[in-house]
Amino acid sequence: MTERSLKSISPDSITGMIFAVEGMKNAIVLLNGPMGCRFYHSTTSQFLSIRPLLYLPAGENGERVRVDYNYLNDWFFRQERVPCTYLDGYDYVYSTKDKVSRALEFIRDSIDFDIIAIVNSPGAALIGDNLLELAREKLGGCRVVMLESSGYSTSFEAGYEAAALELLRQVGAPMWTAPGPRREGPPRVNLLGLSIWQRYFEGDLKELRRLFGLCGIEVNAALCGDCSLEELRAMPEADLNVVLYPEMGLDAARFMNEHCGTPYYVCPTLPIGFAATEAVFTDICALLGASADSLIEESRRSRALAWYKINAIHMSFGKPKGVKFHVAGNESQVKSYGAFLTDYLGMESSGPDDAELVFAEANLISELMLRNKTFCGIEISLPGMGYTDLLPKTHMGIQGALFLIEQVLNGLMSKL
Repeated sequence: MTERSLKSISPDSITGMIFAVEGMKNAIVLLNGPMGCRFYHSTTSQFLSIRPLLYLPAGENGERVRVDYNYLNDWFFRQERVPCTYLDGYDYVYSTKDKVSRALEFIRDSIDFDIIAIVNSPGAALIGDNLLELAREKLGGCRVVMLESSGYSTSFEAGYEAAALELLRQVGAPMWTAPGPRREGPPRVNLLGLSIWQRYFEGDLKELRRLFGLCGIEVNAALCGDCSLEELRAMPEADLNVVLYPEMGLDAARFMNEHCGTPYYVCPTLPIGFAATEAVFTDICALLGASADSLIEESRRSRALAWYKINAIHMSFGKPKGVKFHVAGNESQVKSYGAFLTDYLGMESSGPDDAELVFAEANLISELMLRNKTFCGIEISLPGMGYTDLLPKTHMGIQGALFLIEQVLNGLMSKL
């Protein structure tokens, strides 16, 4: 069960839909709804470690020119992401088509993009406008995804999964009718369930690519994870779909299995920690006829380094064994972080009020700070507290295990 504070602002399915599409390269989301539905998403996008950048349409010389955000005074309101139709009472009575039409014309004439998604806010979804037909009329041959209902009361993960599935259905439709033969060379995998909403997404993807490379396996595409239109179209060429987050990637895996026969592997936990990483990659290598020996050897050396540092802290201060922690996130995060912290570091799970370490997003961490709790907050998803990362960091894989241990040890020492 997902553990999130009921008092804190939690992302819902409309957030999941928006950031699933935002995770595609050169894609843009038009939110059809009031300004209140836009602000949270446009502001939170500032925390992304990897952000899609807006470019002007290429000129005669083909050069791409960055957009001056002061120019984006219509629909964008001088923010980088998620233009909005700012619906009011008149639009709800007489249709949203006029504003959507003008917004699409502005985006078409002002922005270079490969994919555009129109996301209806919960209220706008009840009006019944045929916006997909309107978008095709205004945009011609552009790839349009229509996300009709965001399901306001459902979770971020449900919205993300629905949007990812619609990207496959609506944008990738031609490739399912006659998928081409798989290319020769090393085995290839697609990664399903990764999201730019995860705090260290950029570093997570980099580490996963590196570890698959150690095993002689290529990452073909990461759906909604910095995935280009070309990579989306090439997804049927993979030998295996790896579902990292079942709550966000399992429907897409089943869809591809049905339409092009690609088998899929569901990770029992996220590759967080040494044991989980070794188990996941050993399983995948067995399925693809590859070898995880190099990865296991690197993990062994990293375990030795980690033990040396952990033992030094434990001998001096008795930590981290027995320290109480709390994880607030989706089901996969709660399960995977919890297993590593309890099994490897000997820590104890507890509620947020009793924990010395809280793994969460900024809203819950800030809430506990305002209640004068003595603890250390470690971010695992967005929104963030504003820390700027110049180097990619990760909680996944071998490098992620070391960084996570580093955060735990330094977090505990900061509270002595």
